[in-house]
This record gives sequence, structure tokens and C-alpha cells, in this order.
Amino acid sequence: MIGIAEFFQKYRISAEAFREAGLSWQTLVNITDDYARITPALENVGRYIVEAILKCPRVHSIKYRLKDPEHLIEKIIRKTIHDPSRNITAENYRQSITDLVGIRALHLFKEDWVFVHEYIRDTWQLAEKPTAYVRAGDSEKIVQYYRDNECEVREHRFGYRSVHYLVETKPDREQHVVEIQARTVFEEGWGEIDHVISYPYHTENELLVRLSSVLNRLAANADELGSYMRYLKSRTDAMETQFTETISEKNSLIEKLKHRIDRLEIAGEEKDALRSDLTRLGSTGSEHPELTADYPWLEHLIESNLFKGIADRINTIVNSDQFQQIELTDDDLEMLSHAQKDLMRLMNDPKGVELMMREQPLRKLIAKAQDAQAEQDARNTKNDGAPR
Repeated sequence: MIGIAEFFQKYRISAEAFREAGLSWQTLVNITDDYARITPALENVGRYIVEAILKCPRVHSIKYRLKDPEHLIEKIIRKTIHDPSRNITAENYRQSITDLVGIRALHLFKEDWVFVHEYIRDTWQLAEKPTAYVRAGDSEKIVQYYRDNECEVREHRFGYRSVHYLVETKPDREQHVVEIQARTVFEEGWGEIDHVISYPYHTENELLVRLSSVLNRLAANADELGSYMRYLKSRTDAMETQFTETISEKNSLIEKLKHRIDRLEIAGEEKDALRSDLTRLGSTGSEHPELTADYPWLEHLIESNLFKGIADRINTIVNSDQFQQIELTDDDLEMLSHAQKDLMRLMNDPKGVELMMREQPLRKLIAKAQDAQAEQDARNTKNDGAPR
């Protein structure tokens, strides 16, 4: 390990604060030596946990590390300066520093977290209640979501969003405590950039802090937008399934109606059955189930300027010439009204239906319309070929 003076300069530690906390450099050297001794065993523990977490389907990727020896000593010094009553030695430092083995379980979507959460709780004994770190300004709905899943919620002063677990495991003869952090890929990306640029030694640089805060918000927007895209896909898939089922049911009803009309036995109970089927044909369908309960992070996105900008753009496109509404003339509406009245009259006149089907006036009208269209097409072709 480097010398004490170089260490203080590298990690910006006050020599005076070090002395006032009652720290001993030799004690820290002893801790470093012991940590080097147990490192191979800790590596085995880390690999064991990684292999287990990768079995969780909602985990996208894993980051794993053993704590750097210098960072271990720095953390012990800062903890003791903050609370001089601590007496951290080579015999007890493993109880005070619980992230010697650190693992990050990264997931793609915010809503995947609850599945990772349940997997960790079902796989290991927790040393303490999980801690969900949130950012200032996160909605109460998100905070309550974590509490409902038995997490202690804390606002992180640097804006980190992550859920931390301390799990107990015994892959060898000794009991070990391992820290697992669950966060999204975007949260991990922002955290890594912030750690390299400003945390923890440049937090007084106002420009860097502000830029990091902007990047943090963009990462959160990316998470929320990803969740919204998944929500829309889920809703679209459900609507397509419902549409397919509805069309299938209506087609079945139409076939039944055709068979009944073909038999031309429309009287009494048969007429009532026909009316019932027609009613069902017009009312089949159901509302799509509400999905937003599974997406507590959407509230942030919907209220954001990003979402409002996207919504305005969609509204502009929908109102453009590409999406002109179909306009019906008064004559069209009158024709539809007459057709509706004729249909209702025929439903109450079985003999009229039988006569209509026998004479087949509809087929004659269709044939006449087709002939008229063919003549019009021929005239148009002739006019297009004429010299101008």
C-alpha cells in the first residue's frame, strides 16, 4: 500500500481529522494485509452469487467487483472521521464494511425490478431490509411502490436510484455478506459517468454537478420512455388479440344468420333468435384492462416536457392531410337512414324477407352497378388516350 502522506493527498483526507478520529495507520495496514489474505475466498463467493443471479430471467447483465484495497481503507477512514466512536480493526472490519463483494444486477425496464426483487428474496436470506434509493422529486407513487414491496426508502443526496440488498450466503465453511444492487441499464450508465467525473471528489464544482443532474434526468426519461414503449406494445398486443377474437365471434354469428335465412323459416322463435344474434353482433367487445398499475413510473413521463412534445407531434401528424376524415353528404346520410329503416321493417316481416331472397333484387342491383362502373372505366381510358 502507498504511504500515508501520498494516501491523504490522493483521497483528499485531512491529516488533522485523521488524528482527531483516533485512527492508527498501522491498524489500516493490518486490515489491508488481512484483506489480501481473504481475497481468493471472496472471489469464489462473488462468482457463486453471479451464477445464481444470472438465472433470474429479468436480469439483463451483471457487474461484479471486489472492493479495491485503497477504497476499503478510504471508506474506513471516512466512516471513523464521521463517527469517532467506531473502532474498526482487522478483526471486525468485515462486519462494518458490507460491500467487500459488490454485485450489480442490471435490468432493462423499471418494472422488471420487482421480479429481480422477488428472486433475490426467494434465493437468499437478507441480512437487513432492502434499501431503495430515490432521487429528490420522485413521485409519492414510486416511493409507495417500494414501501409496498417491503423496502426502506431513502433519498440519495447525489441522485442515485438503486435498490441495495445485503444477502447472507455460505458457499464454503464461512458465512459471508454480499451487497447486491439492482438498477436499470440507464441508471448504471449515468452512475458510472457521474462516478468518473464528479463523485466524490468534485461535488463542489457547480457546473459538473448541474450537468450531472441534467444527465440524471435524461437517463430517467429514457427509463420512463422505455417503460411507456413496453406499455404501448402490451396494450396493442392485447387489443389485437381482442380484435381477432371479436372478428371470429362475429363471423360465426354471420354464418349462423346466413344458414337461417337460407332455410327461409323465419317465424316465432326463429325471428327472436335472429334478433338476438343481430344484437350480439352489434355489441360484441369489451374494454381493455387497465395496465398502468404495473407501470408506476409512467406518471413522471406523462407529465414531462419530453412526453408532451411527443404527444404534440403525434397530434400534428394525425391532424395533417394524411389523416383526413371521411365526410358524408346529406344524401349519404339519408340513404343510410332509409336502409336502416328498411332493415328494421324486414326483420318484422318474415314474408317480406322470403320474397326479397326469392327475387334477389340485391344481386340485380349489384350487377347493374358493376356494369355502370365498367362503362365509366372504359370512357376514362378512352379520354386518357385522346390527344390534347
